[in-house]
Amino acid sequence: MRRKDREIIDVEEIEDIMKQALICNVAMCRDSQPYLVTMNFGFDEKYIYLHSAAEGLKIDILKENPLVCISFVQDAQFVPSLIPCESTMKYKSVVAFGRAEFITERDEKQKALAYIIKHYYRQVDEKRLIFSEYDQEKYMVLKVKIERISGKKC
Repeated sequence: MRRKDREIIDVEEIEDIMKQALICNVAMCRDSQPYLVTMNFGFDEKYIYLHSAAEGLKIDILKENPLVCISFVQDAQFVPSLIPCESTMKYKSVVAFGRAEFITERDEKQKALAYIIKHYYRQVDEKRLIFSEYDQEKYMVLKVKIERISGKKC
């Protein structure tokens, strides 16, 4: 990172930014053509879990090239100035790099879906985290092993 004074290295602070984020943006590439999509997610210490329809452009791209870059942003705020080039943004962000894998095994998919639901429903009763065969077949769940992660605050 160029601006070391803005770098976040504390793992708990990085995780807090991810916990507070409502969405993530997932970048991928096919044939030198970048593609970016906003997704729902959950995570644990090693993986980011992504919820998706079972088919579509992102699925096609990830089957060919599973490398992804994922961005999370918290507390974005524009800070205007009377001198336009001195206007700035305040925010906290996290960028993670990894490789997307398709989860096909039922128990692992159930666990991944539970991480995603718990991200949005923090006080959910664990007993309610049972997913039907329909849910399991209808949705694709991806896991991204976090290979590299960094944070920034401005």
